[in-house]
Amino acid sequence: MPSTELEFVRLDGRRREALFQQIYESIRQSILAGKLKPGVRLPSSRDLTQQWGVSRTTVVAAIDRLVAEGYLHSVRGSGTFVSDEMSEECLCASVPWTPPGANESQDNPAESRNVLRTSEVSDFGAELMSIDKVNADTAAPEAFCPGEPATDAFPMDVWSKIVRGVWKRVRPVDLTYGEPAGQLPLRRSIASYLQRHRGVRCEPRQVMIVGGTQQGVDLVSRLLVSPGDRVLFENPGYVSARDAIEKAAGRIVCMPVDEHGACVSAGTALTPQAKLAYVTPSHQYPIGATMPIERRLELLAWASDSKAWILEDDYDSEYRYGQQPIPAMQGLDASGRVIYVGSFSKVVFPALGLGYVIVPPQLVEVFENALRLASRPGSQIDQLVLSEFIREGHFGRHLRRMRRIHAQRRLAFVEGVRSLLSDRLTIIGSQAGLHCAALLKSKKSDVRIVRELGQAGITARALSEYYHPSTPTKDRLKGLVFGFACVAPAQIKKGLAKVAEVVC
Repeated sequence: MPSTELEFVRLDGRRREALFQQIYESIRQSILAGKLKPGVRLPSSRDLTQQWGVSRTTVVAAIDRLVAEGYLHSVRGSGTFVSDEMSEECLCASVPWTPPGANESQDNPAESRNVLRTSEVSDFGAELMSIDKVNADTAAPEAFCPGEPATDAFPMDVWSKIVRGVWKRVRPVDLTYGEPAGQLPLRRSIASYLQRHRGVRCEPRQVMIVGGTQQGVDLVSRLLVSPGDRVLFENPGYVSARDAIEKAAGRIVCMPVDEHGACVSAGTALTPQAKLAYVTPSHQYPIGATMPIERRLELLAWASDSKAWILEDDYDSEYRYGQQPIPAMQGLDASGRVIYVGSFSKVVFPALGLGYVIVPPQLVEVFENALRLASRPGSQIDQLVLSEFIREGHFGRHLRRMRRIHAQRRLAFVEGVRSLLSDRLTIIGSQAGLHCAALLKSKKSDVRIVRELGQAGITARALSEYYHPSTPTKDRLKGLVFGFACVAPAQIKKGLAKVAEVVC
């Protein structure tokens, strides 16, 4: 069989890849794309050396690798051939990946292969494909992204010093997968902190380290909610938590929210036999209300009587302005019905990716077994560093400083809204947390306003979209949810000036 010229191979000494790697990739991709047919003989290494102007060693290195991987085969005395063992069907299914935008032709078959169809994924995957990227989490803090703390104020020098110290003392056991529920030193530190500052009653063994609040809610949902079980859920409420419960096939029963948080009596009247109730009593998300003691006791009594569970998401509990933090509802629980979820995203930094679930003693074993089967949260080293950060008192000092900084930014935001937007927005629930909800005084769609703000470089959330999809439009509050913590005071007024140009 006559040999084929390899004119398609283009070598460039300025590229980062070695020359033999460029030769290897060019020939391999040509074989996979069907340009080089099975059985075709390649020119000799001597001819290729002259054709490409490279050393014979470079050519042989590329050819030998292709032979080793089965793309080519050599016959002594006859030459090197494209392998006969790859059928046309296999080659068509193995066309190399084409980077997006590499070929804009509408007739490009590789482009159609890069398009994912909903039929190729699960129902859950299809839902994820339809998520509106406008409301997806941003990669970096910007005005006014809800839930982002003042990461610019984090003591990176202190954290770096602890990291170096931990690595100097690290043991071989610290480099393993570790305990499924997390490093014991961190669990002790968390238990001690929550007992002192949140009134939580727990032992270290009840602390389960997870990858953040969302993973915690997902874990609780999968372990405690069976398909068809009714779950009381705040409406409006934290959408990601609601999604996690629905993915566990729980049936959401909407519990209305007013200026005092979740309306417990209304919710329990709708479904007395609910399996679980999800609440954010310290700082209701997104309204910002704080649940009074009467409602907390009412919810605890209901859970005790009906043997239901309460999932207390202690969202933004560390930040209250002009008043002391309210103790967690878990500390009032005498029947062991409250599962308490918290995170370090708002008080340390989001990229740490660590949170915790405090479970009643009777649930410790089942949660440990579940975590043993799941991916372990964070690295063992990060857990040790965080434990030292807490134990040495840096966490407490950092939290006090963050409270001052966030209070200053909240004040700048509230005053800015009153100065520039008081005729268009009414702020509610601004006494705690890292965000403010503002009701619209006009009849304009809050979803449309959020889209227009995005075009102006401003991030916000539409209040109406926190409601369950079954909620009639007429029953939804219209407003905007702004995060103020990640924006310096000097930039807050500039950002609000842009908001004023859009909101009318």
